[in-house]
Amino acid sequence: MKLPDLTSDRTTRLFHVSAALSVIGAGAAVMGAVRTGGAVLAIAASVFISIRYARGPRKRRIEIIAPLVICGIMLVVALTLPHAK
Repeated sequence: MKLPDLTSDRTTRLFHVSAALSVIGAGAAVMGAVRTGGAVLAIAASVFISIRYARGPRKRRIEIIAPLVICGIMLVVALTLPHAK
């Protein structure tokens, strides 16, 4: 299976969008929208990690599995937080 060109403009743009979403998610969490901020952070971090892994020279499975599991757990925690009213 041939991997796509990871130096393309589209991949670079996706990398920058995921970094921007991480900043937006952190800002939303700080401002009070913790559930939304946590969910956005988890999704953005997953995309960011996947691109970094695909661009890296070494391909060890633990380098992709552990961070994605952490992001998945963070997403579950963000979605199960109670509403603070």
